[in-house]
Amino acid sequence: MPNVTHETPLVSIVVVNYKMVNFLRHLLGAIQASPPAFEYEFLLVDNASCDGIEEVIREQFPWVQLTMSPKNVGLGAGVNLALPKARGKYILFLNPDLIVEPGALDTWLAWMEARPEVGVSGPRLTNPDGTDQESCYQFPNPLIPILRRTVLGKLPGFSGSVSRYRMEGLDKTQAHDLDWVLGAAMLIRRDTLEKIGRFDERFFLYFEDADVCRRVWLLGQRVVYTPVARVLHYYQRQSQTKTLWQALSNQVTRLHIASGFKYFVKYFGQPNPRVEYQKVKTTRATL
Repeated sequence: MPNVTHETPLVSIVVVNYKMVNFLRHLLGAIQASPPAFEYEFLLVDNASCDGIEEVIREQFPWVQLTMSPKNVGLGAGVNLALPKARGKYILFLNPDLIVEPGALDTWLAWMEARPEVGVSGPRLTNPDGTDQESCYQFPNPLIPILRRTVLGKLPGFSGSVSRYRMEGLDKTQAHDLDWVLGAAMLIRRDTLEKIGRFDERFFLYFEDADVCRRVWLLGQRVVYTPVARVLHYYQRQSQTKTLWQALSNQVTRLHIASGFKYFVKYFGQPNPRVEYQKVKTTRATL
């Protein structure tokens, strides 16, 4: 039986589901079979999937606290439905299409406990074949959402921008400070989240993770890629397109570009907060 507690848990695991019940079965089954040693609670929000999730939770995973949204409110707003119920010292955001390796959560939490200056941590994400998956990023420029979702990003003159944004060539075996980590798996301190505020619900899908990490850097805390924890991710690029017409007709791509527009408006003209943080640290070290 999972180490779920009715007392104050150390970690609140938060998952938002939208029509991914089959993936969710694997995630919950893996945690149920090899639960972490620490006490936790599991908060699941369903965005009106109508995929039988209520029956699955009731019959197979009764230790999960399920919140049913009457409509699909998006990822960020879905997370915000769970946050008032979260009691843990840490909040762990997971996508439904993940499998957490046995012991990974314990190692990850121990790493975070030893580094109070780190506000957000992202694990080493791998594909089902064991290869590394991209999860480390620079803050994007306004062209990135289009370059990433169309063939334009592969053309000479543009491919370098995409490569730098994806931080290709980064040593995935070592921990790194970076601009932002993929929100598919993200561990954040509760008090950090309370200081920066809830997820920005203007981002229906995409950019909510970059926005959270940016606000953490502005708070004066670090965002760190943490390879001591490995998580398998069945990532599906539903918004991958090849032509401009496909990009305009693909709903997920349109959501990505729309969220990107809102992100760039929100932070227009502002410097990179990670760079500013590191300048301050360097200045203090030389005094």
